[in-house]
Amino acid sequence: MEAVRCSVDCWADFGELLSGRVVHTGTEVLLTTGTSDLLVFSGQEKRVKSILQFDSPVTSLAVSDKNRLYALCQSHGLYCTSFPQECSSQSVSAQKCDSSVSTISRDSIVIEDGKMQAFILVEGILVIVSLQESFWSFDLYKVPNCSTGATVYRKHASVHVSQNTVGARIGSAPVLASVYPSKDSLSKGRTCQGHYLLEPLLFRLLFGVDAALVHSPVILCGLPDGRLFFFPLLFPSWGEQKPRIRMLHSLEQPVTFMGTSVIGEQGPQCLVIVGQMGRILLIRASQTSSDGKAADCGFIEQTVRGPVVCACVNGEHLFYSTSTTLLALPLSKTATSSAFSSLTAAEGERESIRQEKPALLSQSAVCLSVSRVIALAEPSVTPTGHVQLLLLSHSGRLLQVTLPQESDKDSVSRLTSSKVGQTVKDLLAGIGNVWERATSVKLQLQLKNNVLKHLNQVINICSLFLTYQKSSQEGKDCKPPISCHGVAKWSTLLQKEALVLTCTLENLSAYVLDQGWTLCIEVQSPYSLTAEGTSKTYSFALKKLDCGQKMEVNLPLESRGEEFVPVKIQCFLVYSLQSLLHKEECRNFSASEIPVSHFLEDKSCISLTLNTLTLDWLDCLRIGQPASHSEIPKQNSVWEATCIFLSSRRIHTEEQPMPKPDHHVVAIRISFDLLKTVLSFRDCSSAVLCVSVLNWLLFGMFETGGQKFVESAVVCAHGPDRQPVRLLAKEVILSDVNSEGPLSVVEVQVQSSSMAAVFGLHHAVLRRVQSLLKDAPMKCANPGQLKGQRLCEAVRHAESLYKDLQDSQSSAAFGGVMKTRTSESLFDLYLQLRENPLVIL
Repeated sequence: MEAVRCSVDCWADFGELLSGRVVHTGTEVLLTTGTSDLLVFSGQEKRVKSILQFDSPVTSLAVSDKNRLYALCQSHGLYCTSFPQECSSQSVSAQKCDSSVSTISRDSIVIEDGKMQAFILVEGILVIVSLQESFWSFDLYKVPNCSTGATVYRKHASVHVSQNTVGARIGSAPVLASVYPSKDSLSKGRTCQGHYLLEPLLFRLLFGVDAALVHSPVILCGLPDGRLFFFPLLFPSWGEQKPRIRMLHSLEQPVTFMGTSVIGEQGPQCLVIVGQMGRILLIRASQTSSDGKAADCGFIEQTVRGPVVCACVNGEHLFYSTSTTLLALPLSKTATSSAFSSLTAAEGERESIRQEKPALLSQSAVCLSVSRVIALAEPSVTPTGHVQLLLLSHSGRLLQVTLPQESDKDSVSRLTSSKVGQTVKDLLAGIGNVWERATSVKLQLQLKNNVLKHLNQVINICSLFLTYQKSSQEGKDCKPPISCHGVAKWSTLLQKEALVLTCTLENLSAYVLDQGWTLCIEVQSPYSLTAEGTSKTYSFALKKLDCGQKMEVNLPLESRGEEFVPVKIQCFLVYSLQSLLHKEECRNFSASEIPVSHFLEDKSCISLTLNTLTLDWLDCLRIGQPASHSEIPKQNSVWEATCIFLSSRRIHTEEQPMPKPDHHVVAIRISFDLLKTVLSFRDCSSAVLCVSVLNWLLFGMFETGGQKFVESAVVCAHGPDRQPVRLLAKEVILSDVNSEGPLSVVEVQVQSSSMAAVFGLHHAVLRRVQSLLKDAPMKCANPGQLKGQRLCEAVRHAESLYKDLQDSQSSAAFGGVMKTRTSESLFDLYLQLRENPLVIL
């Protein structure tokens, strides 16, 4: 394929475009960029003069001879507005006025029809093509005369053509053109885009004698299925009867362009039809008679490499753009190198010609060295004879391309050495520019591929969590794909003991947790639901966690006596969508007026809940022998501290300090059958079962690092308040509970001189038993019948304690010593409730 170097002048750059349209009207250019904006570009000033904003994207446009602009918008209809006026040359040179922006309201719609596909304005008549349910409709409207005050567009005629979905391409629109008969077609030229002149004899042979006699323009329409239809516009008495529409040919592929061309210096004109897949149809008169006059017309079908995005014709050349480059095809070689299919030939000959495969003409095309063209305007010829093309590229640049003449090509060999050197420099500079653009495009593609890869991994991880949650709801036993386990242990930080929580994130999925993922751990204090409570969130960014790997993080828990337990710990895995952006893109966003949060507002991250843990008194025990009094400093109670403060101020009180008993005991009784069934301790003795129950209470719910399993039924430890505590598990035989005989139970006792330790440990044991009872109805059989006498005694005992509680509350209004006695009585009631506890069956 021959290549020609053209002169390219960039007028403007509008950024990346997916579609567009260019119409050249005098010194101004109308541009559509696939959006709802219509740009009016001044060719002399090389700038956008005005912007017309519509409600929906503009698909087609036309300018009338009365300075009116028609624009077809998607899903709305046809707009009509006045053409923007030019700025005067004085004002332009003086102040360089900026682009004016005009919003076109819905009041400018002259024909409202959401099914309109294309339109053309010919001789004061609007021809509109719309797609109905099963047919194509051609509607003719008379443009009202503005001088008389008429504004209503009335339909005068309408013709229909059945729809053919075979060969039609989704998204393609019909192509309309008007063809005029002219006695001097070579000199008059064309009026504007979409309107063409044709030799009268060829016009008569194609469209009939009647249209030629009245000099009626013919509307030519190429449908998306490849069929070509035509009908005369100014047919006699067409207001009384429908104009007759006829089929001219079938291209068997969507039509991209229709126009006329001149073949040879003095030869007849030719009708040119171009399809989207590269098929070209040439229709011209054939010279068959001896006197040189045209006897009939013939059809020539050829093929070029497609797809054809846009095309235009000038003289003997067809300019068309593929998805990669802009090409020029000489039509004179095409017409002379192929045989004609005569309209007067026999049917058998016509069938044989149509069945032949069209010849490939890509070798005859000339590359113009301009790539990715999406829209072409009608070519123009300069006074020096050079052909100029105005085009719009996919990169959004408006270019003017000047083609060299034949004499310019012949003079290349006679260039001087200096001009040759300059030409080589220009070529090298062009190569460098292309390499830079290619490198930038390659980098952008690589960045987009990385973003899609990371986003695909995020979606897959979310899908794994959804599958795990669904399986858990159905009762299936399965491991989570990503889990977080907690370990609590005491440590010395800055000569102060503190409880440190170690969380281990384990990745059991087949995906990598890389940059963008963050492990968030929220710690809620016991009073976090009230105004006094606090809640802190710790975030740990992940660098790279492969399949099967673990990551440990440590965070200290603030301890203020016994008030910091129980603590609720929630673990989340969060992915920030902002991490998908490249650093340069983030920098560009930060430098712009619009922040990144504007694009990612309320959707900036994806949060996946891992685990919810609860840290209570049993998890905070320091198991071992009670320390001596020299190691642990003596701590005064609140009452003792108050008395010491009052004594220091020489304020004497008659009240005595609250007596402190040696130790307090609470007990929880659980039946042997429940423990053996739920905890799977079926074949073990009572002594082994007691030790196993203590191990289950201490290590079964929350892992405590650095601790060994206990081997005795008695455990001595220190609580968070540094007070010694004692846990005891033993077997107890109850004879007055079950009507079927004695009942064996395990009694867990909590002993301590600290009331806070007794309350906290008792609550922790009950919480574990409650979680145990959730699975008990599914695993345990029905318990035996209880004795009614024992239940009655328990009720009477509870009623007496309730009465004592009411008496204590009524005496709470007294101050001084009475308040101390009230506290003692309430604590005694609490101990009595747990001296004879009910059995958990």
